[in-house]
Amino acid sequence: MTTATPHPAIQLPLVRDPGLLPALEMDGYLTGVLVTPHLETAQWVMGLWRERPAVDPARIEQGLVTVLAHRKAIEASFTKGWPGFAPAFCEPGQKPDHGKVRTWVRGFWSAMKLAPDYWSAIAEDERTATFVALFTGFMDIGEPFEEREDADEIRDEHAALLPRALVGMRQLALMREDKKPALRAMQTGKTGRNEQCPCGSGKKYKRCCAAA
Repeated sequence: MTTATPHPAIQLPLVRDPGLLPALEMDGYLTGVLVTPHLETAQWVMGLWRERPAVDPARIEQGLVTVLAHRKAIEASFTKGWPGFAPAFCEPGQKPDHGKVRTWVRGFWSAMKLAPDYWSAIAEDERTATFVALFTGFMDIGEPFEEREDADEIRDEHAALLPRALVGMRQLALMREDKKPALRAMQTGKTGRNEQCPCGSGKKYKRCCAAA
């Protein structure tokens, strides 16, 4: 079995804009960008900073130089599929740290907000709703509330499933961008449990995304 290893840490240039997102949050943001179809660079580039910078072409260019190599590393990691792909919060042989996952998800959530209609449709479709549900235990939802006793165990399970789900999300995004028949079929009709999974894994739906 292939051992998944997280892609390399962001390689920063000698001069780094201190306003850029922290590395782990940046990894989540860039991953979110890659699993959201039809995003133009102009739509997501300003999200690289904690606060929206003034329109400064030189600063924007430097920010892109800082992160584009890492974005390519995430793309390359996605080509390994599952279980080869692992986001930056993963550490080989260890359970993901909930604090690290929460920070990573904060960046991913920022990318999701760039395309609310797309992600609302994903969350409402019974075939893909599980993908989005995996993130909810790591999101900042405002007012504290009393959690169930096994909340941390559920987070452990969801953190372990996230890499596999992200591979499926990436495949869905690529199919949407390519307008492949498989995605159109997924959007207009239900996928049978014994049919090939629309995420492109080549496995039956019941043994792939339906089992996530």
